[in-house]
Amino acid sequence: MSMFDRYDNVPEGYIPNNRPRYVEPKKLTILAGETAEHSFEVPFNTLEVCDSVEIIYKLGLNPIIIKKDTDFETLITDWNTTIITNTLDVSETLFFANTLLSATVQLKFYMKDNIVTYSEVYPIVLSTALDVLESSPTPPTPPTPGPGVITGIGYTED
Repeated sequence: MSMFDRYDNVPEGYIPNNRPRYVEPKKLTILAGETAEHSFEVPFNTLEVCDSVEIIYKLGLNPIIIKKDTDFETLITDWNTTIITNTLDVSETLFFANTLLSATVQLKFYMKDNIVTYSEVYPIVLSTALDVLESSPTPPTPPTPGPGVITGIGYTED
């Protein structure tokens, strides 16, 4: 009798399904005008491996919120992983109000060996079904363009 004989209890004609299974990516939700809290699990200890960490929220093509180390909480678990919890206040979630642009968030790691690496990109659910029922406040104005950017309409008289 071999050690594998007791594991020979598979029904006759059984064919295992070893195909890869689709895993739904983690989606974060932001309701404009609320305080939103997002948590990210990082598979390593960021306090030992990283000089600093940033969380980048992007709306369309432009990053609109960048959070530094002091702006969020970091918890190291017993398994040497890191849980990063970030809170967006009301003024920050208003950036995501009344828009059809896609929103995403990503973590940026500045490693101690001068390497910069990124996490995966997490989609943020922005839906008109998630609008608040009260009269929504006006969203804050985006940052003004820097020097060297020409804006407006001009004309000349001949």
